[in-house]
Amino acid sequence: MPESFFIGAATNAVGTLMVDYLVKPIECRIRYLFGFHKIVQELHEQQNNLNKEQTRIQEDIKEAKLNIQTQVIEKYVEDWLTDATNALNNVQNLEARVEENKRCFRWCPNWSWRYQLSKSMDEEILAIIKLVNNSKFERIGHRAELPGLEFFTSKGLVASKSSTTAFNKIMKALKDAEINKIGVWGMGGVGKTTLVKEVGNKVKGFGQPIMVVVSKIPDIGEIQNKIADGIHLKFEKTTKDERAKELWCRLKEGKFIIILDDLWNEWNDDEDFRKIGIPLVENGKGCKIILTTRRWTVCKSMECQVTIQIDVLDDDEAWALFKMNANLDENVSRNIIEEAEKIVKECNGLPVAIVTLGRSLKGTKTQKGWELACKKLESSRLMEIGNIEEEEKNAYMCIKMSYEYLKKEVTKRCFLLCALYPEDHSIDVEDLVRYAWALELYGKVDSVEEVRIQVLEAIDYLKDSCLLLKDTQ
Repeated sequence: MPESFFIGAATNAVGTLMVDYLVKPIECRIRYLFGFHKIVQELHEQQNNLNKEQTRIQEDIKEAKLNIQTQVIEKYVEDWLTDATNALNNVQNLEARVEENKRCFRWCPNWSWRYQLSKSMDEEILAIIKLVNNSKFERIGHRAELPGLEFFTSKGLVASKSSTTAFNKIMKALKDAEINKIGVWGMGGVGKTTLVKEVGNKVKGFGQPIMVVVSKIPDIGEIQNKIADGIHLKFEKTTKDERAKELWCRLKEGKFIIILDDLWNEWNDDEDFRKIGIPLVENGKGCKIILTTRRWTVCKSMECQVTIQIDVLDDDEAWALFKMNANLDENVSRNIIEEAEKIVKECNGLPVAIVTLGRSLKGTKTQKGWELACKKLESSRLMEIGNIEEEEKNAYMCIKMSYEYLKKEVTKRCFLLCALYPEDHSIDVEDLVRYAWALELYGKVDSVEEVRIQVLEAIDYLKDSCLLLKDTQ
């Protein structure tokens, strides 16, 4: 009984080996010789399958890049596309050889050539089948790191309880499919713009956030241009209405966040969005709006589903921020600390006032110097300025005093020249140089190059003093 079992097993094993090593190779050779046309047909079928998968993946890549402008395509996807392109090129070469084989086979049959060609096509078929089976990717790409939108990590700012709470509320609202408009409001200088930039830096699942400074008098054409730049759209039309249609068609196919910064007046809600070409999010596609304003009534009139107020810094936060910017450490005398605390109190928790004034007083080393600064701030008076709330005047007084503390007269002149530009305007350095040269703001110098050196030095100093902001455009 055991003997018959082992004999049977041995017979089966020998039979399997004979099939693998004798029968199958013979079948393949016969197929290569007499199944030529069937192999050609199968090659074309697999070619079509690969073409379809290649087109699908290329469309997936386009959609991914549309949704997220900084999308980085995964290397395995790029490798697959390269292999697919090579395979399709191989098929074209084989097709050329097939046509040549057909012409020659009519007059001078060459069975050896047909055999080799069939074998090559069969190998290519197997390679294509493998490519098609491996074309189902879990994800096409991932979002790259966004440059330039730094938040409370910069040395001039610290996170506050109010801003942290507001940040979390905004991030939560962006995940809610039912919310398409978020309003962020608070007095000037409290940090609204910085907050929404950080949101744009950290949020996932949207295209690169598009930030537009609106200010007091909205310019639809300029807003359209800013949004088009953000999604890399080149307008084909010239009128605002036609451009609105172009923007609408592009934006409605993706997921975008548009930040409208520094809104002063109420818009006619959705009608104004349509005039610009902004489709609010619907069925997961379109735009979510984050707006910043000094007025709660603007958020209300815009029908924001979520309205978030940014409060000023509390006493501890304000003192920490001031110490950082004024470079006050444990070696400073108690008398200077007391004067510095009085100055911080006058800033009323406004980050912009604290940072600007702290940096301007950083070089003050004596108690008398700090006492003088405190008296100047306490006795400061401002002319009545339109649209400035009473509590916001502290920020203006601090900036005025920071200007007065500029050591060089040429730096003050450069600042006053910059102040002639419109609000939120991007200032070209070469324009400043030409104006300074023509107006002889730096006296009679020998060359434009000398003026340029002084202007550049003044700009750097003003930026370090937080009296000028770096251009993010």
